[in-house]
Amino acid sequence: MTMTATQPAQTPSFLRNEPWGIWAAVLFVIATLVTAVVTMGLPGLVLVMVPAALGMLLLLCFVVFG
Repeated sequence: MTMTATQPAQTPSFLRNEPWGIWAAVLFVIATLVTAVVTMGLPGLVLVMVPAALGMLLLLCFVVFG
């Protein structure tokens, strides 16, 4: 009985080029928002979203103004 070398499965190019870090960050933010709403209600959502919005604004300023 002889064994033949097999080719590893090729990943489609659209999966290789996917920005997985960005998708992970989006999933983390959504999970954080859901957890805040479930545990603390609407005040929890405000408590999480206000610093998140300010952080996104600061990041946007860094991107735009260098």
